[in-house]
Amino acid sequence: MPRLDAERISLWRQYCMWSESLQRRVDQQLMEDHDLPLAWYDCLTAIRDAGGELRVHELCDSLGEVPSSLSRRLDRLEGEGLVRRSQPPRHGDRRAVTVSLTAAGRSMWRDANITYRRMVQQLFAQRLTDTDIAALMRVFTKFG
Repeated sequence: MPRLDAERISLWRQYCMWSESLQRRVDQQLMEDHDLPLAWYDCLTAIRDAGGELRVHELCDSLGEVPSSLSRRLDRLEGEGLVRRSQPPRHGDRRAVTVSLTAAGRSMWRDANITYRRMVQQLFAQRLTDTDIAALMRVFTKFG
């Protein structure tokens, strides 16, 4: 096992700072173009990727979120008309609550996705060669 040395600590810090910086820039652009925070976009994307509907606990797992913080975000998304929460009639269990995209949510996601993809291309993808991508994939699989 490699020793935790100054170089590894420095690399870790650079990675964290770089990642945060890129996320802030994507968030800023989504806010400017769509008045949609990145955290909201991520939530809409997870629901969309699941076919437009997802149970709340599955959404928590997908986003790596704790239920209380996600609940507040869902309140806001629902208030904006982007998602709808529902509970199947036979379940009294809050874990059975599903979240689905509304027509407005699907439309917002489509528009915001153009901005998101443009920013990922500009800030990340265009700077990497195929060799860089292969190396990153090899490294990232060690953490998954």
